[in-house]
Amino acid sequence: MKGKLLCTLYAIFYALFCSGQADSVKSHRSFFIEPEFLAGRIVPNYQQYPLSNVKETMALDFGVSNIDNKPWAKYYNHPDLGVSLIFSQLGNENVFGNEIDLMPFISLNTTRRLKNTWFFKISIGASYFTKHWATNDSANNAIGASYTWAFRVFLYRSLWVTKKTNLRIGGGYCHSSDGHTQLPNYGLNSALLGLTLQFNTNPPDPDFVYPEKIKEEIPKTYFLTLRTGIGFHERGSPQGPIGGAKYGVGSAAISGGIIFKNHIKVRAGFTYRDYGKLLDYTGLNYTTWQSSNIYFFLGCEFLIGHVGMDVEGGINLYKPFFHDFYKKYEGSTTSTFYYLKSIFPMRLGLNYYLINTSKNPLCNVFVGANIDANFGQADFSELSLGTSFRL
Repeated sequence: MKGKLLCTLYAIFYALFCSGQADSVKSHRSFFIEPEFLAGRIVPNYQQYPLSNVKETMALDFGVSNIDNKPWAKYYNHPDLGVSLIFSQLGNENVFGNEIDLMPFISLNTTRRLKNTWFFKISIGASYFTKHWATNDSANNAIGASYTWAFRVFLYRSLWVTKKTNLRIGGGYCHSSDGHTQLPNYGLNSALLGLTLQFNTNPPDPDFVYPEKIKEEIPKTYFLTLRTGIGFHERGSPQGPIGGAKYGVGSAAISGGIIFKNHIKVRAGFTYRDYGKLLDYTGLNYTTWQSSNIYFFLGCEFLIGHVGMDVEGGINLYKPFFHDFYKKYEGSTTSTFYYLKSIFPMRLGLNYYLINTSKNPLCNVFVGANIDANFGQADFSELSLGTSFRL
């Protein structure tokens, strides 16, 4: 039974990240299981934050390593890819409850060796909280909903490497937020330190060093992307008003750019957003046009098989309602934070492509899940549908 489960998980990871291109070099892929124990503290981010003790986290990673026959794998020193299942006791169960995370990840080796090296691990996924604001009489303003976005950035150092195992020590930052879909939502931040032990099925020798990268002349290609999205949120600041209605945010975007080395997708373009007809807080009604937002953006997407890790930042060209919105819910419109939030929109998320991007199709369709923000403060959560054309 255990063998069948491992084979099934391996097949999922292979289909998701590794399929779609003939092997030009013999593969040394290895399936691994990696338990991890971490401890740390929640970092308060508002006044009168509830007291908490040590945060204790147990994680179990399933993944594949040593993917050596793909251009992106060579470019990033043969990273590990997989999924983390995480359980955390947050140090004050009466207020915060417990947290369960499911997060895809990529682990980047900073060198070409396995011993005496550092690894960066980036994860983005979803969290479930057993308690949030509505379940414990307003004591927990950090989390407003049971289900939230989750993001983790960690740095690890290998301590002891054998043929089958890799013991590492590490630490990093964790963040969970519901994307402004239910208030209050300050988000929950924590810093953790821990130990992890990776068990591999078929790794290379511990003293193995990957050969130096061969400079490949992979031609740049140009592309055009059309995207439409629908998001939703509650209108207000992170602290409220609480219990408001959910409002939709429609968007449409057009962009063009360059794909470098078949996996780094850099783009520039314009996005239009419709926040719906807004009631002006001075007693007037905003029209649909006055409730709109237009911004110019730059984006970068890292393509890994069917999956794209997408980051975007921009400059607002038109957002007339934001001044009154901020004044009502956030406070002074002469503050530095107001100017930063009024000027710089941001997006972070994952895209899933219908056709494996390693095949370099002329046309590809994708669905995306993103969190949209005003200079780091969540604005709304969004689902997208788009098409990308290679020119």
